[in-house]
Amino acid sequence: MAEEGSDDQSIVIKKIKKAGHGHHGGAWKVAYADFVTAMMAFFLVMWIVGMSDADKKKVEEYFNDPLKYKFGAEKIFQGLFSGQAGEQFMNQEKKGGVVDSIKQGGVSRVHLLAQDIESWMTPFESDILDFKVTPDRIQFALTAESMFSPGSVLLKPEAEPLLRRMAEVLKPLDAHFMIEAHTDDLPVDNPSYPTNWELSAIRSATVVRYFIDAHYFDPAKLTAMSAGETKPVADNRTPAGRARNRRIDIYIIPQGKTHSKIRSALSH
Repeated sequence: MAEEGSDDQSIVIKKIKKAGHGHHGGAWKVAYADFVTAMMAFFLVMWIVGMSDADKKKVEEYFNDPLKYKFGAEKIFQGLFSGQAGEQFMNQEKKGGVVDSIKQGGVSRVHLLAQDIESWMTPFESDILDFKVTPDRIQFALTAESMFSPGSVLLKPEAEPLLRRMAEVLKPLDAHFMIEAHTDDLPVDNPSYPTNWELSAIRSATVVRYFIDAHYFDPAKLTAMSAGETKPVADNRTPAGRARNRRIDIYIIPQGKTHSKIRSALSH
């Protein structure tokens, strides 16, 4: 404390803080980006609405399966079971050679493999419901009626030619095979099987056992799957729709270069 009469005085320093509005950083950028994205989506929708029906169909096909639309798988398999097996493949315009994977300018080995499989499917046209190819697998569906009697899990004798030919073509391939059985949504007319799950499970296992027991397939290359009524491809309210839903799907998943092997099998 200063003595009386001293010239020393206390000095008080006041710091005045100015109130600011705060630092907003990049928040406005996020809001602006959201706005631009919303506007882009809006104009994209308006552009599609103004398209012709043909153009809308092409857009739909592209987004359903971009690779197939872009690389021409639809052209390869157009005219399936027309009696001109392979002609559409040989006549289609090609921009490159065979490739091991899907790349622009080439045709994948999976597509070539599927083209060969088509040739042996033709004699069994009435038993085939569908045939599809994707970049990593081939899938075709057989009618359940071609193999099994209603409510039964025993292979019909008349299914032998189809199954034998299938085994001859599939066994040489370096691939994995998945057998998936499907049913319609009607209750099973067999007290041995409480639901469609059990019926379809045993049916798929029966086909797998046929390949193993009758044709000595490697069990490690086979998978049996049950779908029951959960994956319909048609309307279960009609007899025709239920018949399409009762099917056996065969998935072929190539593991290596199998194209030459299937050609050898088909030549016998």
